[in-house]
Amino acid sequence: MLKTTVLVAAATAATLLASCGAGGSSDTASSASSSSALAPSGSSSAAAPAATPTGVPTAAGTGVGTDGVLPLVSSSASGFPTGSRVSPNFFGVHDSTPTGPNGWPLASIGTIRLWDVGVSWRDIEKTKGRYDFTRLDAIVRQANLKRAETLIVLGQTPRFYASKVQRTDVYGPGAASMPNNLSAWKRYVQAVASRPGVKGNKYVQFQVWNEANVVEFWSGTPAQMALLTKTTRDALATTNSSKFLLAPALVTRAAFQRTWADKFYAQKVGGRPVADYVNAVSLQLYPLPTGKPEDSMTILAQDKKILAKYRVTKPIWNTEVNYGLNGPRNVAPLSSALQAATISRTYLLNAANGVKRVYWYRWGNTTIANTRTTAANEVTLSPAGTAYAITRAWMVNAQLRSCTRNAVGTWTCTITYSGGVRRVFWNPSRAVTVAVNGATSHQLLDGTTRSYSARTMRLKVGPSPVMIRSAR
Repeated sequence: MLKTTVLVAAATAATLLASCGAGGSSDTASSASSSSALAPSGSSSAAAPAATPTGVPTAAGTGVGTDGVLPLVSSSASGFPTGSRVSPNFFGVHDSTPTGPNGWPLASIGTIRLWDVGVSWRDIEKTKGRYDFTRLDAIVRQANLKRAETLIVLGQTPRFYASKVQRTDVYGPGAASMPNNLSAWKRYVQAVASRPGVKGNKYVQFQVWNEANVVEFWSGTPAQMALLTKTTRDALATTNSSKFLLAPALVTRAAFQRTWADKFYAQKVGGRPVADYVNAVSLQLYPLPTGKPEDSMTILAQDKKILAKYRVTKPIWNTEVNYGLNGPRNVAPLSSALQAATISRTYLLNAANGVKRVYWYRWGNTTIANTRTTAANEVTLSPAGTAYAITRAWMVNAQLRSCTRNAVGTWTCTITYSGGVRRVFWNPSRAVTVAVNGATSHQLLDGTTRSYSARTMRLKVGPSPVMIRSAR
């Protein structure tokens, strides 16, 4: 059996990539009572809204531990356990400009979530009873050409169907409201499901709502959202489209948000638990502004306790994630090396902890988060975009056996494939030396690869994952 050892390096600042400094994580802010204020986008269906993707609070109150890392993850807890391969569709993104000559990401993506792209209910039905599907049709057509799955988010509410009009709603007054006419909602859902490219397409999924536990996105109650979820299921049942319905997306980094999630999954509609009406659970695993991918997994562990309480065993999709978000304000980017490290660790850890889809928010040079996948031109891959592609190549069609963390905080993800074993190492907070017997090559997140005859390989690693390949 191949042996792998990890040694603590003497100098904590000496990392494989010198610019990969590790920042600390703080969870001690005061309790939050509401989400941050977000400005309406004011955009039309021809352009993506400029609003922030999530109503994350500016204060904490999350109850996340200061360690910020889950206990060791065994192979039995892996999202893709022994005998199961990581699907290309695990790698999802958002993209505000997915059409046009330079619209689609240069890296391969397996699925795209249609949010902040101008195709919500409010964008499509601007006049009562009249639908404009021009933009939705174009995006779905592009996704089909790229052989990517499409997740269509159905809300928000047109003002003329709003039961409550609030000017604080992110996408315009009344957008966050429970519809006052469920028949109109059903007609809209059925119209979306009947579009060319959507009808009969098993690679299309539908989602009820975005961030239902953030008041600027949903001003209704958990019971009303549960009713809307069942109504959506009923509407899809009468169509010839995919019947895959994803639960409303929930942000859960704050305690009050998890309380809302608990109330939602406690709901029963028509005598059945609300989870019976969906095919998968949607979480938006943004950590606190100082958080790292490992902190996001601590939040996931807390969410799983809520789901277990109500015996919800549906697959979990992470429908939005990025880092540094603190309301709608712009944030400084991490160093290029840390951005690359962050996106790689995100996909590795989500897969290891049972998440079936991960949608990066968003593909491009988004300034409200600290990790950006392209240069300012929104086309050229940044180091983080390259790291996404490299990490995808390590994982797709391979078997993620386990991701474990040792006593000094070094992570080892073991991935088996037809040509042998890939082991991915990193330590978020210090430099360590890893050693692998029988190693034949190693690869960095910028694609730099060194091959050699099988031997014991020793490398210093820090926050940036490094992959070492061996025959066994």
